[in-house]
Amino acid sequence: KFLRPVKNWTTSVQVNISIAIYEIVEVDEKTHVITTYAWVRQIWYNEFIAWDPVEFGGLCEVSLPVDNIWRPDTYVYEYVEEDLAPHIPYLYVKNTGAIRHNKPLRIVSSCNLDIFYFPFDIQICSLSFGPYLHTVKDITMVLHETPEHITEKSKYHIQNKGEWGLINIEAYVTEMKDNGEVWSKAIFKVKIKRRPLLYLVNLVIPSTFLMVIDLLSFYLPIHETDRGTFKMTLLLGYTMFLLIMNDLLPNNAGGTPIIGIYFSVCLALMVISLLETIFITNILHQTCSRRPKVPKVLYKITMNFIARIICYVPMQSPKVAEKSVHRENRLVQDNIKYNDCNEVDSEVSEDCKVKEDGSQLSTNLQSLNAIHQFLKKISGDIFMIRHSINSHSEYNQKQGEWIKIAYIWDCLLFRIYLIFLASFSVSIITCWCMWYKQ
Repeated sequence: KFLRPVKNWTTSVQVNISIAIYEIVEVDEKTHVITTYAWVRQIWYNEFIAWDPVEFGGLCEVSLPVDNIWRPDTYVYEYVEEDLAPHIPYLYVKNTGAIRHNKPLRIVSSCNLDIFYFPFDIQICSLSFGPYLHTVKDITMVLHETPEHITEKSKYHIQNKGEWGLINIEAYVTEMKDNGEVWSKAIFKVKIKRRPLLYLVNLVIPSTFLMVIDLLSFYLPIHETDRGTFKMTLLLGYTMFLLIMNDLLPNNAGGTPIIGIYFSVCLALMVISLLETIFITNILHQTCSRRPKVPKVLYKITMNFIARIICYVPMQSPKVAEKSVHRENRLVQDNIKYNDCNEVDSEVSEDCKVKEDGSQLSTNLQSLNAIHQFLKKISGDIFMIRHSINSHSEYNQKQGEWIKIAYIWDCLLFRIYLIFLASFSVSIITCWCMWYKQ
């Protein structure tokens, strides 16, 4: 058990190796470590062991303690922790000298993880088996089974439906050179794919719903509802959502996954949407400033350039037109009444003068003076009403112009926002789909 089992010392012991993955326990993106349970089978020949089954009652195979038989010093090159799998104290020895050693392994190995396409990522982790001390002159590693058979057997034995699924296992034998020495090793490349349903339900879909709500908030009337408060509440809700779901995202100092970029862009779009609302609200409140009239430059740019881009067609409601005509007729009538009152006032004054010269009826004179004062008061009230109506009409006209400007700019910014959001969404979905199909 202390010497290599060959009669000629120049002969290399050929170790046939095969594995079967039983479970993918954990993939730690932060430390780049993968934990798997595997069943490893090694077969080699001991030239010093052989017997005739006829002489031993047909006995062709026997189990012996592993400590009494020479074993190759194979280990996993990617080990980062001690193997804690149960120790199997026996191995099988056949009458031909073939020795079969099967043992379970809990393999905690290093793996270079690429989480850019999380949660649709595919990882390839290598498990390299080879002797620790013996060079290729002493031990040569050989595959006992084909990669297809290893993959099929591993998929059959994996029972759990956890976060990761096995795609395939590629296996080949290579040599490692160092300081003039050559070691033989068998490499098994385990290709696994993440099942993304958990992250779609808890991360992507809620974020998409919040973005759709933010998009639909543009349809709220800009001059009748407080759109800014609604968007601010939505932004705070999205921030709290990211803080709560932060534990589901992989923590990797090597790079930011594409889903992190997706969340950052969504948050930025919500902030831009809020700033757009602040801008439109500021336009709507220009009528309360010292200069309520729309600047000519802004009016020309908006109506002659931006309105054409968004295909804006100004329309006037029939009721509004009817009210406008009625108001103008009423103002004309008030004008007529006001002029009539002035004429009456003039005639009354002339009559009064005539009557004062030719008549001595003081009672009639007092009555005419009272009528004169009453008509004069009515004339002043009518003038004030007409002035108030004209001022209110002018204010409404200016306010309508600001509302029209705000509406056109709101439509323009909404379409720009929609185009950018659609382009970004298509790009993200395309990247995920292309990687997932691989």
